[in-house]
Amino acid sequence: MRYRVLPRGGEKIGEIGLGLGAVTPNSDMFKILSYALEKDINFFDLCGAYDFIYPHIKTTLAKNRSKVFTQMHLGAIYKNGAYAFSRNLNTVKDTFLRILDTTGLEYTDFGFLHCIDEEKDLNYVLEKGIFNLAEDLKRQGIIRHLGFSTHTPVIAEKLINLGMFDLFMFSINAAFDFKKGDYAIGDYAQRENLYRLAQSKEVAISAMKPFAGGQLLNAKLSPIGIALTPLQCISYVLERPAVITLVAGATKVSDIDDYMRYFTASPNELDYSVLGTAISQDAKGRCLYCNHCSPCPKKINVGLVNKYYDLSILGDPLAKEHYLNLEHHAGECNNCGHCDKRCPFKVEQIKKMHEISEYFGV
Repeated sequence: MRYRVLPRGGEKIGEIGLGLGAVTPNSDMFKILSYALEKDINFFDLCGAYDFIYPHIKTTLAKNRSKVFTQMHLGAIYKNGAYAFSRNLNTVKDTFLRILDTTGLEYTDFGFLHCIDEEKDLNYVLEKGIFNLAEDLKRQGIIRHLGFSTHTPVIAEKLINLGMFDLFMFSINAAFDFKKGDYAIGDYAQRENLYRLAQSKEVAISAMKPFAGGQLLNAKLSPIGIALTPLQCISYVLERPAVITLVAGATKVSDIDDYMRYFTASPNELDYSVLGTAISQDAKGRCLYCNHCSPCPKKINVGLVNKYYDLSILGDPLAKEHYLNLEHHAGECNNCGHCDKRCPFKVEQIKKMHEISEYFGV
């Protein structure tokens, strides 16, 4: 396992976490959670499809409370044992506290405003008591960090700009980022700008739906027309700005083994540049920091140079200092064209290097 540090708080969170939404009544919940702990997974999203999971959390995660981080959702409820959600304040509060008691966790590291996808959802939770409930639970220490979940970039931006949240859950994968229409809310530019805004504001992302519900793993089902491997999907998500962990679902322990291969995989196995043959035209010409252009003959880290430039434009006051601390800068580009030829996303990197050099003045 590799870990990333939460910008606001300093907690070390594993790059691969576990979500419980895919678990079915036939899944061996105790075995899955125990095996995840054995593999050093320390981040768990507790919004499950069924409420039978919660007693198992008491016998696994709660016994390792100081070693794990949990995110719970204010709005996820259960009817007849199956997932539903509600905006009724009393129902939201009672369900949250009941689950906390059933799991024996005593507190949750992240308390989320659940599924804020539309303007009316945003206004309701902010004005009708649910956000106040979250703040009150935080004052009591029952919630350690405030967060939210959404599928809508515009809503995420508004919540980030309130300055009250440390983490949010957002659906990230190559299909959602590059395919317009029914597959995702927001076009490529909106979504990419959201990731960069979050990073500039030091608000981390726990990424959900890394495989687009499995569609990206099957060429016949894939919205982008090609199949990716699980490792390519994981690599893509973990290289998006602001992502601190990827929350993958597991119905059996072998799923966890598949995900953990990410940490021993070769660069070729993680290389997702095949996306360059499938992405829509409007997404081309934007650096995704994949560094498929490496190695630069002048030893410029082209991906990092682009990342710090993008963050600085968005107003991140630290980005320039990070750029200046790089060993090699954009101004060292000698126009050899190596990067332009190799970029799968058709970025004119020579032009970008001159633009970035002039911007930073180095």
